[in-house]
Amino acid sequence: MEYRSILVHLDGSERASACLDLALLVAQQHGAHVNALFAPVTTDHESTWSLTLDAGYRVRIREDKREDKRRALEHQFFKGLSQANLKGTWRTATAHAQQALLALSPFSDLIVVGQSDPDDPDASLGNRLQVQVTLAAGRPVLWVPYVGMFATVGERIIVAWDAGQSATRALYDALPFMRLATHTTIVTLNAEREGRIPGADIALVLARHGIDVEITQLHMPPTISVAEALLSRVDKLRGDLLVMGAYGHARWKELMLGGVTQTVLGSMPVPVLMSH
Repeated sequence: MEYRSILVHLDGSERASACLDLALLVAQQHGAHVNALFAPVTTDHESTWSLTLDAGYRVRIREDKREDKRRALEHQFFKGLSQANLKGTWRTATAHAQQALLALSPFSDLIVVGQSDPDDPDASLGNRLQVQVTLAAGRPVLWVPYVGMFATVGERIIVAWDAGQSATRALYDALPFMRLATHTTIVTLNAEREGRIPGADIALVLARHGIDVEITQLHMPPTISVAEALLSRVDKLRGDLLVMGAYGHARWKELMLGGVTQTVLGSMPVPVLMSH
């Protein structure tokens, strides 16, 4: 697998510009075509405006702001393509953001989404959209943190490995990053799943792909959760990309993330590549 088609979701929030920059950086690394989808998500407070006397005015102001943001992002997109000598397509969603993203996902090798800023009313409703896409798209999804600037992504990779189905999918989906990385560390989480030296078998498989990795085991003190220990290890190893499986479950017909996945995505310090 190679990343030849990258889909980036631009939700119209203040962080969308940084999300686009990172998508263009990844595309330049892999020589990929970039599909940019401008698809703002209707926030909760907008639905209450219809009950107020000045609803029309508020809606017009909101639409004008979104149109200004769309124009700025579209200009940034085509300027970035030109500077990086890349090709791409710009789309403005006419359907619901989630519906538009999932419709394009089968034609994408990688989907880039931005983590929601909890203090930004224009962000994507507390990551609900991103979670739905991560669990339903069937493609690897790269989450961009809502804070920080990232000059590199995928040079120092940390892979969370427990030999489970989601972790396996994520690891193989991350092979294009690993082939270009200067250093990759496999952090084993559940050593009891493997019959001998934890991580040895997957390291051998990666070696056949020409990828050398370092294996380390995650040991958690009783007062620290798996997610906290994993994020601490990412910081200690100076990683610029975390790869992990998206563990989810269905509840009341809604796709939800598992505890470790949710914690990591709530406080991630670096971009996170997830697969389900």
